[in-house]
Amino acid sequence: MSRYSHTFTFRAFCLCGIAAGILSGCSSSSIKAADERNRMAAVQHYDQYYGMPPGRGGGALSAFANPAPAGKQLRRQGMAVNPLAPKTYTVKKGDTLWSIAKKFLLTPAYWPEIWHKNQRIKNPHLIYPGDILHFGYERVSNAEKLAPRIRVERNGAYGEPLSTLAPFLAWPLVLDDDTIKNAPYVLASRDNHTLMTKGDRIYIQNLSQTSPGSRQSIFSPKKPLHNPENGKLLGHQVDFVARARIDVADELSSATLLSARDAVRKGDRLLPESVQQQRLTAPIHLPRHKVRGQIVSLYQAKYLSADCMIIVLNRGKKQGIKPGYVLGVYAEGLTVEDVNRRKTGTSLRQYPATTQLPPEKVAEAIVYSVSDEFSYAIVLNSKREVQSGYKIGNP
Repeated sequence: MSRYSHTFTFRAFCLCGIAAGILSGCSSSSIKAADERNRMAAVQHYDQYYGMPPGRGGGALSAFANPAPAGKQLRRQGMAVNPLAPKTYTVKKGDTLWSIAKKFLLTPAYWPEIWHKNQRIKNPHLIYPGDILHFGYERVSNAEKLAPRIRVERNGAYGEPLSTLAPFLAWPLVLDDDTIKNAPYVLASRDNHTLMTKGDRIYIQNLSQTSPGSRQSIFSPKKPLHNPENGKLLGHQVDFVARARIDVADELSSATLLSARDAVRKGDRLLPESVQQQRLTAPIHLPRHKVRGQIVSLYQAKYLSADCMIIVLNRGKKQGIKPGYVLGVYAEGLTVEDVNRRKTGTSLRQYPATTQLPPEKVAEAIVYSVSDEFSYAIVLNSKREVQSGYKIGNP
């Protein structure tokens, strides 16, 4: 074979390779486009998995007449009664709303739906240790349906009501750029330590309208929070780190750290001390409108969150969110290979057929503080870890 025939063969091989690469690239593009179409279709198809308001899509009242068999819950069924629900239960010290609700319902979020409205105690979340709960059924709206109901008998109640069992911190806060920029800040400590803690004397810049002896809260600016749906800046999350007593209020002020949850650093900001605990006094209830949103941040957790931890949601007053709302927390379904479906692509490159699994509810959350475009909620009844980016919806 001549030198030229070798060259021709080599060029032909290269051209075939390039053509195969182009075809493979086109195939890859079409596969990716198909996967994106499948993903969007799945989002629309699986919307119902993110929960619906009571009375819609198989909501609460449609499930009353025929409670689910033991261990079985139908998709979109809404509330399901625990087949082992007791006839009566005496509230004990240390009980939580969710621990009691789970005795009567397989879906604790629907607890407010079974509260008997025609009784002296109007708020189901202001029950006390010692109260006796009676569980039964009654007819609904003169129809041939039986609805589960809870009524309470006050029996020498003592202690605090269940609604005060969760002392939520007013922190974290989400503040705008101007508030953080204009707040007084820690310049240094007396010994110029990098990390400052309880008992240290610190020096503060830009502190005004403050008298000696007053208290200040010190917070650390953290990451900016953006709405993942449109990229809009919601603000900067700040974490409470310490309390300080102002000793000298002057052009350069000084203070003593009274307590420290975390180390204080140079540049940390100060705000007048406020009440750092707030109690969930709003009635806990289900939203009556369709809710869809996302977790944008975890408080005091980098990757995972669980029961009694705080999450920040990208929904607030403008989207109709109110304190006391019970929401579901959902993990998006994975995209998995379907081994029984035919692969696509070319002879040089094969692509497996994939299917997206439906979303799964992994926890519930109670909203306790609401701003215009975001809100704080506490995680309850988690079945697995909660992550930033998980979706929220009706429970």
